[in-house]
Amino acid sequence: MRYIRVFYMCPKCSAGFFFDKDDDFSTKCPECNVEMVCMEEKWTSTEEDEERERIWNSSIVSSPIVTCPYCNSVNTSKISTTSKIVDTALFGFFGEKRKHQWHCNSCNSDF
Repeated sequence: MRYIRVFYMCPKCSAGFFFDKDDDFSTKCPECNVEMVCMEEKWTSTEEDEERERIWNSSIVSSPIVTCPYCNSVNTSKISTTSKIVDTALFGFFGEKRKHQWHCNSCNSDF
């Protein structure tokens, strides 16, 4: 379903309000009772809104949660490439960070 969203702004207090053009609404500002000015009309649809919300929710759900294999904490962070390079430069062959991908902030282990 497509509908028109309108944006009205009060010239006195600069308050802005969104309305659906098909709904009944007053063009008087509820705060200072001055006639508001229409700033924008935009076509939109409920299908587009639903699709945006579905994509947003699926991206949140699909993000992986990394747990520490030693203490099962989810308080983990990814070891950066810069950190790996610095560790290798300082400790050479004995540097351990280059072998690992994640760091546990709870038990301070790398895995």
